[in-house]
Amino acid sequence: MRCFLAVLALTLGLGCTRGQPKKDAPSLRMAVVTDLKGYLEPCGCTSDPLGGIDRLAAQIRALRDGPAPVIFLIAGDAFFDTAELEPVRVDQANRNARTLAGILTGLELTAVLPGRSDRAQPPEALAALEEASGFRWLAMESDADVFQTDAGSLRLAVVGVRPGAGRDAVAAAVRRVQKETDLTIALVDGSRRDANRIGAVDGVDFVLQGGLDEDEPIPPHQAGKAWVLHASRQGQGLTVVDIFRKKKDEPFMDRSEWSRSERAGQLDRRIEDLSAKIAVWEKSGDVDAADLDTQRARLAELQTKRQALDVPSAQAGGNSLFASWIPLPKKAPRDRDVEKLMLEHDRVVNAANKVAFADLAPAPLGHGDIAYVGSAACGACHQAAYAWWRNHAHGVAYLTLQQRSKEYNLDCVGCHVTGYDQPGGSTVTHNLNGALVNVGCESCHGPGAAHGKDPEKVGIVRDTPASTCLQCHNTQHSDLFDFDAYRKTLVVPGHGLAPMVRGGD
Repeated sequence: MRCFLAVLALTLGLGCTRGQPKKDAPSLRMAVVTDLKGYLEPCGCTSDPLGGIDRLAAQIRALRDGPAPVIFLIAGDAFFDTAELEPVRVDQANRNARTLAGILTGLELTAVLPGRSDRAQPPEALAALEEASGFRWLAMESDADVFQTDAGSLRLAVVGVRPGAGRDAVAAAVRRVQKETDLTIALVDGSRRDANRIGAVDGVDFVLQGGLDEDEPIPPHQAGKAWVLHASRQGQGLTVVDIFRKKKDEPFMDRSEWSRSERAGQLDRRIEDLSAKIAVWEKSGDVDAADLDTQRARLAELQTKRQALDVPSAQAGGNSLFASWIPLPKKAPRDRDVEKLMLEHDRVVNAANKVAFADLAPAPLGHGDIAYVGSAACGACHQAAYAWWRNHAHGVAYLTLQQRSKEYNLDCVGCHVTGYDQPGGSTVTHNLNGALVNVGCESCHGPGAAHGKDPEKVGIVRDTPASTCLQCHNTQHSDLFDFDAYRKTLVVPGHGLAPMVRGGD
């Protein structure tokens, strides 16, 4: 699915464009982002993190250097990833949103349809964010609104549609501008059903599907005469659509390699499944001959459809579109100016959180709670294990945040200290005077004060369960994590196994 297109083919060849005209420039190039959710960058702990506003910026600027006018649109939650922010996260989330809005303004974003989480924020905060933005916010006061803009020689109508908006309201908005419009693009925040319903409105050519919050981008599919477009989530990539408009009021044909590959894959799976069933029926002899012939004819029909997909499509003089999904992996180009802004943003957030949470002490110990003591205290008796731990990635986990000005970042710190948000443990700023920084012994073996006082009577957790690791090593932060394989790298001589004895010692 994620045809890695040599990453936009790393600078625009827009791989996955089989059959695209080579001589004519597109009438319009549309860049689509859905459900960005305020993500400035992905978690750096994954193997090949997708996304990053600096990588997105590089691709948008590359698109604008191309042969066609560009319209850049965002649908779905753009600035916030949840409707109800925890009180401790409000300031950092608002800072992220302001930084993101500034960057999108610099990228000449045309319009955004805010999602449910965006609209759930306090009205004064949202109004200030909108006022500071240099792009259009859609459907803020009504279920559906529309504005017009020019792109090259085309006059575009951009319609914003809230979840549950009546089809009549959308149709009325489209009709108001239809006579002087060349293309109509609807931005939807809602379900697939919502997108299909809006696509069926007369006069709509394209629907941008926000609100799905799904990792996998979805190839274009038709709803009425319109084409529905999607582009994953959290800025992991963008969907780019080259639009060739030759005639007014004529439907568009999807000639994308992305769509062709998706249809081919679906047909291959259906052919494989039906072929296997026919083989079983032929061997068993339990199926009526007429029914078997019907299934063989069905298989032949599927195979004919599949073969037709491998035949290059003839160049058409009508309206056509070529959509590509452009992932943004670690190796994708970065916009250096935006990268600098992000570094400064991290420094500002870090400094602000250090002050804001200076008095945020850990919860006091309750009845039955055991205090944390830090890994150095464990090392007094477990010297070999402590020496091993200090050279392990867990032993320098906090340093990786300090090097990036993120040690007070609420999105990161919890997995880089010991006993975070636990009674007697650590907080954003309090970590037992540095004893609980890093992923220490007590992260896996439990708080150690009682064991330290009486190791003969009070034990510790020796066989750490997978659930403990998965609190941080989840799919979002540690995509290659395999508990059994990872455990083997931790149970080593001196840590879980007897220390190795050197020859002659």
